[in-house]
Amino acid sequence: MPGKKNGPAIRKVGIVIKQKVTEANTLALEAAAYLKKRDVAVAFASESQDVCLLATGTTCESKDELIRTCDLIVVFGGDGTFISIARLMAERSVPILGVNMGQLGFLTEFKKTEVHGGLEAALAGKLQTSERMMLECTLRRGDRTIVQIPVVNDVVITKGEIARIFDLEVSIDAKPVTTMKGDGLIIATPSGSTAYCLAAGGPILEPSVPAIAMVAICPHSLTLRPLILHDSSKITLIPQFKGGRVILTLDGQASYEIELGDTILVTRHEKHPLKILCSPQRDYFSLLREKLKYGYRT
Repeated sequence: MPGKKNGPAIRKVGIVIKQKVTEANTLALEAAAYLKKRDVAVAFASESQDVCLLATGTTCESKDELIRTCDLIVVFGGDGTFISIARLMAERSVPILGVNMGQLGFLTEFKKTEVHGGLEAALAGKLQTSERMMLECTLRRGDRTIVQIPVVNDVVITKGEIARIFDLEVSIDAKPVTTMKGDGLIIATPSGSTAYCLAAGGPILEPSVPAIAMVAICPHSLTLRPLILHDSSKITLIPQFKGGRVILTLDGQASYEIELGDTILVTRHEKHPLKILCSPQRDYFSLLREKLKYGYRT
């Protein structure tokens, strides 16, 4: 799907690296040197301070600071590393160029051999930008808001370590939908539809579709099929359980233990979309074929 060309001049680039991956460190240092030669300021995420010290003329900053001050962020890692910076973009969206250092990598589109070409095209403003919707998840406990943050891939409510199903009241736009029994529920963006959602039997949503996928995890019912909702939907979840633990997990990276009486609200993140720079070498459907072998016969 056609996107927008990446915009204004890039004066500062942030670099986020998957930890303990030597090849990622090497590529990041090469990218930093390339950018410095073109008079672009470079800052490494603070957890990569050891790499930053090897790159002359660069700074080391928190991920929050990178989002505040950079015009572009380059991620060397897999989708988990990508999400670690993307999910912090509550107030500002910075375009991200993802270089895949892992196995799958739907969000990290660029191959390791495409780094220099990708950076050159980004600096020239020639790369297409895919704008992806994010969700916003709010956990409320009585009158208090425990957490309210953007979500890139999915909101997941599951039982804890005890093998026990629980009830979950589901309402959409204040209309009761069901009280499901099962192991949990996944609410996913189109970007997240190829992650846990897909593994649980959910649909693949093309990224530009304005929709939210809701998929039950091992429901105690033959009729509780995946549901596709408009992205304007406001989803309210109230877990009901008598024992054990129920966990709210956001993007597989942050988790919160649910207490009886908690309410979870999931809506579209309205402030801005996530901006992903696209590789000119492939489109979304070629990614499906390459990453998931979509449509291949065994």
